[in-house]
Amino acid sequence: MASHLPSKILYIDSRDASQYLSTNIDTGYDLTSYFKYDLVEKIEVPDNQVIFVSLNSTTIPYSFYNIRDDVNDKLDMIIDEEYEADTYRNTSTKTITIPAGNYSSITLGNFMELELSSTAFNAGNVGTDYTFTSTCDYDSDTQKYVFTFIPSGADAGKTLRIRYLFSTGANSGTHSNIEFGFFNNSDYSYTSNTGSFASTITSYTSINVVDINGSIHGVYIRTNLTSNSTLDSQNGTFSNILARIPIKVQSGGIIFREPNNSVHKALTQHRNISQISIRLTDERNRLLDLNGLHFQLAIQFDFDYLVNVIPPETSMERRDKQQQREYGVDVHSGEQSKQLALQRLMAQENLKVKDKGGRPRKVGRPKLK
Repeated sequence: MASHLPSKILYIDSRDASQYLSTNIDTGYDLTSYFKYDLVEKIEVPDNQVIFVSLNSTTIPYSFYNIRDDVNDKLDMIIDEEYEADTYRNTSTKTITIPAGNYSSITLGNFMELELSSTAFNAGNVGTDYTFTSTCDYDSDTQKYVFTFIPSGADAGKTLRIRYLFSTGANSGTHSNIEFGFFNNSDYSYTSNTGSFASTITSYTSINVVDINGSIHGVYIRTNLTSNSTLDSQNGTFSNILARIPIKVQSGGIIFREPNNSVHKALTQHRNISQISIRLTDERNRLLDLNGLHFQLAIQFDFDYLVNVIPPETSMERRDKQQQREYGVDVHSGEQSKQLALQRLMAQENLKVKDKGGRPRKVGRPKLK
């Protein structure tokens, strides 16, 4: 869109918010990633103009975590004993909660290995206590986790089954299945490599490649200024997304976008802009927590003249114009002009007959040779 009028740019710092609109449940502190800003000088759109809004630039600290509270921090598990073929007893259940933070594939595997020790598992579980050793190793070649589970002590020689409940667990929806390389719509189980009913499985490998940042690969900036210019595949409808910023830096860096001419410009329906709300989310429209840090952005407003759209011609209008070109008929000059044009048309037809010689032949009259 090539604008014919001067544009406006509004520079906003989250620390200048008129009001923060969300708080951290655990700390009670305001979240800097969701706020509204009241403009001292309103942006008004004249009646003969339209306004387009776009993201000019932004700087956002990569201070949010890849493992987040109540987003992807849970793993529901069950351990039981196979005492007859395909028959189980003495069930033990537990939910492992991963503390929020920025993890690598290695550090997340190390944490899970500690949590899968029998001492940690039996603390807070429901049901039978078991004694076992386990590992959770990250294979850098395949980019998958390899799990092992071996009964020990009083449970040595037993066949124990371990299950990860990603689809049926009590915390379905907040599981870390992507981060561990599993689908969210399935449960996974394997048995220890001991006991009379043990299978030949000595380890269990993730189904998919591990995606430690599976819950967020880009930052979505959402505002109250857009409503029908961007589509979101999550629900297939128009959304309030102003822009998506890919994450190209490591945790602790700065996510930024510089001004360019190829950004999407959204037509806004607002004619009098006095308040703007800003929200930072992940791909699934979940609010990000910058953990106390602030961000900046510049929103650009481009004005252009409102152009009246001319509807396409009807078939009758096209016919009238064709007659006007061929016979000089002015279809918009009134009845008298139509009569004059008709007389000219009849005169032209008579000339054509005379050019052929003789009077017009009656219908059905034999043609003379």
